Amino acid sequence: MKRFILTFSLALAAICMYATTISGVVTGRNIYSSVSLNTLTNNFITTAVVSPDGKFTLTVNVEKTDCYVLAFVGDRGLRRQVFIVLSPNDKINLELASDYADLGIAKVTGSAELAFIKACQDKNSAIAVQMKHFEDEYAKAETADRKAIQDRYYAVYQQHSKQMEQFYLQNKTLLASMLMAYMDFNNDYNAHKQMFKTLYESLNPKYSYTALMQEVGGRVSNPIEVGNMAPDFEGVTPDGKTIKLSDFRGKYVLLDFWASWCRPCRAENPNVVAAYHNFKGKNFDIVSVSLDRDAASWKSAIEADGLVWKNHVCTFKQWNCPIARQYRVNGIPFSLLLDPKGKIIAVSLRGEALNTKLSEILK
Repeated sequence: MKRFILTFSLALAAICMYATTISGVVTGRNIYSSVSLNTLTNNFITTAVVSPDGKFTLTVNVEKTDCYVLAFVGDRGLRRQVFIVLSPNDKINLELASDYADLGIAKVTGSAELAFIKACQDKNSAIAVQMKHFEDEYAKAETADRKAIQDRYYAVYQQHSKQMEQFYLQNKTLLASMLMAYMDFNNDYNAHKQMFKTLYESLNPKYSYTALMQEVGGRVSNPIEVGNMAPDFEGVTPDGKTIKLSDFRGKYVLLDFWASWCRPCRAENPNVVAAYHNFKGKNFDIVSVSLDRDAASWKSAIEADGLVWKNHVCTFKQWNCPIARQYRVNGIPFSLLLDPKGKIIAVSLRGEALNTKLSEILK
């Protein structure tokens, strides 16, 4: 009996040694009834009730610092997520500001990682207000005025992106820096590859066991980068013709990934169309790969947006498109510019950057 008691006591001590507690409250519109703590790969860990006054407490055994998700469930299946980083023995006090559309960190004590996440959310919330203003202005504007609005939109976005890059790099010892960088820029990874590489080199020695670092490690070693040959593929056009990327050797090619349902893609299409008309007579062509699932929507968007080149392909598998997977496409719009030998010479060219690059090489 004494041996059993001793063994039990040691086991209990081991659990307490790594006990991490989150004492939280949802302020504003409390429309949630429960909260679960899951791993970043969506494995369930534990759950707690969110009381009518918005309070909840989660206690979990955290042996190593890692990324997690607080998954809140409310009325009629409402679900919201808050991404966090937890370490052994954290004692966190968390206030979450809630309305129906959003749930974010308003106040936090007890964790430098969560304090950093809050700072990132504050910066992104501020720019989102400005971006929404541009979108509203664009929707109301006459066609002739939209290009100027779009240029201002891209200029502000690029400035914000550079500022966030610097913020992440200034905090490259925090795992939360990689987490927030991944959430912000994974869909435009190649435009921020050097930042990801720097963060990875700083953090991987300490956090190589995390799913986040393993995911980013796969991206850092991505063969789809400037200087490498673009892998060949084939696809079927709207008129049933099979084409290969290698069919276009001898030309500069913009390989453009998009979809009819992607609003940023549709907003970018006028730039792609302009590039085609400006440079089609200068040994330049476009091959478009759609991540659509519906053939009618795909063909309708091609016509509506004036994508008059014939080199359109689609596998109708959306994110499971084998061409997109081959090219490690995690967000659209995404493009690569290829030289006449099929070598990648630029990635993620958008807006005026596309026209500038083409003007530079197709004088």
